[in-house]
Amino acid sequence: MRMFLLLFSSMVVAIGLVGCGDDDEGQPLDASCFDYGSFQVGTEEVSLRRDVMPVLQASCTFGNSCHGTISGSQGLVYLGPVQGVPPSIQHLQAVLDQTLDVMPVLKAGMPLITAGNAEQSFLMHKADNTLACGKLECAANDACGAPMPYQRDLASAEDRNKIRRWIAQGAKLN
Repeated sequence: MRMFLLLFSSMVVAIGLVGCGDDDEGQPLDASCFDYGSFQVGTEEVSLRRDVMPVLQASCTFGNSCHGTISGSQGLVYLGPVQGVPPSIQHLQAVLDQTLDVMPVLKAGMPLITAGNAEQSFLMHKADNTLACGKLECAANDACGAPMPYQRDLASAEDRNKIRRWIAQGAKLN
């Protein structure tokens, strides 16, 4: 009887694990869309320098090859200095100049960052891996590109919420 229960339990676990697999693209089969309607912005001010830049530096600018050069290497937008370099006011301004109300190269139908509206900010869809959600024009022909950071785990929900709050609070130079 014990052997039967052990075998039965193993089969149940194996079947459950198969159901949690990935599709051919390597993306989770049941990726959920972020619920902006229930997102609580909160009252504590989120700072670009103090709160957002560490997240961007750890996820997006860890090397110059991605988003770590002001010139926007290979057409990529600048998201701050490489990790370990404290951002100056010029770095912060350059981030805003290249993202705030700037349309991405991909035809997303929304700016990279829309101050006051994280849901209408392409950067959040890239960071949340919600490229098939919402009103992205590029989703119709699967042309939104990869989620960010590229070929790495998404930033934690807590870190993405910092960026989301900062955008919702007006994407200020602070």
